[in-house]
Amino acid sequence: MKIAFLGDIALIGKYDLTQNPNAKSALKDIAEVLKDYDFVIGNLESPLTDKESTMVCKSMHLRSPSININLLKYLNINIVSLANNHTYDFGRKGIEDTVKILTSNGIDYFGIDNKSIDINNAVIRGFVCYSTNAIGYNSTSKNKGVNTLDYKEVIKQVEEDKAAGKTSILSIHWGDEHTNYPRHEHIKFSHLLAKKNDIIISGHHPHVIQGVEKINNSLIAYSQGNFCFDDCEAISGTGMKLTQNDENRESFIFDVSIDENRIINYKTIGIKEINNQIKVASIDSKLTNLSNEIKNIKDPISYQNKRVSQFSDKDFREKKFGKKTFGWYVKRLNYYAIGAYLIGKINKYKYTKQFSKFL
Repeated sequence: MKIAFLGDIALIGKYDLTQNPNAKSALKDIAEVLKDYDFVIGNLESPLTDKESTMVCKSMHLRSPSININLLKYLNINIVSLANNHTYDFGRKGIEDTVKILTSNGIDYFGIDNKSIDINNAVIRGFVCYSTNAIGYNSTSKNKGVNTLDYKEVIKQVEEDKAAGKTSILSIHWGDEHTNYPRHEHIKFSHLLAKKNDIIISGHHPHVIQGVEKINNSLIAYSQGNFCFDDCEAISGTGMKLTQNDENRESFIFDVSIDENRIINYKTIGIKEINNQIKVASIDSKLTNLSNEIKNIKDPISYQNKRVSQFSDKDFREKKFGKKTFGWYVKRLNYYAIGAYLIGKINKYKYTKQFSKFL
């Protein structure tokens, strides 16, 4: 069984057929690479819905017109994770529209409403961490919503897979955006799982690549970066716009072959958006360096400081989000921004509470 795991997918901007009728041409080379896999699994960040308005409090909403299902099919993507912080951007209606269009086109999904997928003695599950500040988290007693990264529950499910002789494949949306270094607690959690069980983790959310580890018969890709994404603009009237930089334009395909519940081969295939085309490109040196930094952490505090300094750098944030002038703050005094701020505080508390128990 040959699987290709992909990073974040947002069918917006140049990757939206309603804005660019020639969007397939930008994906031609990479579609050729993906055509021979048994399963191609991606994290679908943009709900497939024609609904254009929402009351969901977010600083940035993602949405893709339903016609873009044709791009997923063109790329041979046959399974998607909906376990991410944008799945609920257009409410439950946006989710229902997405599920309907996926199902009618033969694309399976997981990561919401406690749904998992069983393929050839492997179980695929998706989870969203509180660190991503999502909307619509579910719980063990609440079936509807995006599957919450509840650490004790994930450990339990992985142990059940092991007892049943199955490999656990975990698609996890976690961490912080715009840093090449995963949270130290996420590394510890991954190691705990990998040393006792056979697992594969495909991580995403940071929108940049992070390191890869092989531990015993387990593989961990902490973040695969953006598979295909474009600049996005807030619908909240704040004028906020996120522009892609070079870091956001590189990613990798996580190529894994499994036979009789054993990982028999794996590799990373680097890709980059070059002149509005997604092409295979070597990122081996960078990925190796990032992987080595994870393996060689000696002082967690120093590592944490390095990680935080990257995404909190003033020059970087001004280029990415704009300069924080008085007018910048005034524009954000609206329903969406204030609601998102309050929800963020709640999610931060839940994250800290959960991890303090786990660690």
